[in-house]
Amino acid sequence: MRMYGLDRFNLNFRKYLLFWAFSSMVIGYLAGKFNHERVVGLEFIITPLLFLMVFIMVLPTRLASLLQLSSYLYPMIVSFILFLISPFLSYIVSLIIPENFNYLRTGIVVASTVPPDAMLSAWAGFFEADILLTLIIQSFTFLMWIFLVPFGLSLFFGGTPYYSVWVLVNNLLILIVIPFLAGGLIKFFLKRWVKEKHLNNFKPTLSTISGLIELFILLISVALSASIISENPVIILWGVLTSALYYFMSFVISISLALLFSLPFEYAIPVVYQNGSKNLGLGLVVALTSFKNQAVLGVAACVLAQLPISSVFYTFISRFEQRRRIVK
Repeated sequence: MRMYGLDRFNLNFRKYLLFWAFSSMVIGYLAGKFNHERVVGLEFIITPLLFLMVFIMVLPTRLASLLQLSSYLYPMIVSFILFLISPFLSYIVSLIIPENFNYLRTGIVVASTVPPDAMLSAWAGFFEADILLTLIIQSFTFLMWIFLVPFGLSLFFGGTPYYSVWVLVNNLLILIVIPFLAGGLIKFFLKRWVKEKHLNNFKPTLSTISGLIELFILLISVALSASIISENPVIILWGVLTSALYYFMSFVISISLALLFSLPFEYAIPVVYQNGSKNLGLGLVVALTSFKNQAVLGVAACVLAQLPISSVFYTFISRFEQRRRIVK
């Protein structure tokens, strides 16, 4: 099948996402270290970029899939359990981080609360899993996150000097709810003139555009924190190792619950990969706008750890399933 330029670009962007993320952080660090004045001048564009990123991110979302939620009772029960325990797991794991780097812990916990992104659909596609269940999990956890995240983060960080629940709620309204509603309205009106098939064909490009904006925000965020990283380079090691441990434990728990509930393979994959496909763009939104410390560095560490750990389990699960089918 012939691959057109835009399709090839989308594929390469996803294929080398870890490289792009790492490159963005390196460039951001160098820019912040050697040209800090200009970087500070770019800080004002972070909020508009966050709004635009979420707006574009919302367009491919299919909330209509929630109408089929009752058809997947047990997988959704497991999904809900994993959604609730994820921040507790990340908090416990991140206790190994030294207290003077507690902003890393904050960022990792923030990253653990967000719902999965379109990468969950990609993993489901790789494994030939149930795509409808995947879409339901994405939509369901997104709505749950909007309603529960103020209470969840207040449980962990309420009373700390660098967090305010009212600031978080205000930012959720401006940077999540409003672009979500705006994107939904535009999508509704577009359906009158554009066929659903053509809209679906453009979804990978929308995800790529949103991802590019996320990388640029990451670049600026790391640049603004360059002096802290320069003074304490060990924070990179602490952040990546801790977030990698969190993702590893998430997969172990997810697989255990899938086995406990005897979920079929095609149902188990979206559930297992739910916490390994976090929408870290939303994590950046919360960390950058609702915390007064350097929590964004914890989210950045998760960006570096998420894909490698997910890939390791892809190899493990693929081989296990292949052997199981041979035995059958």
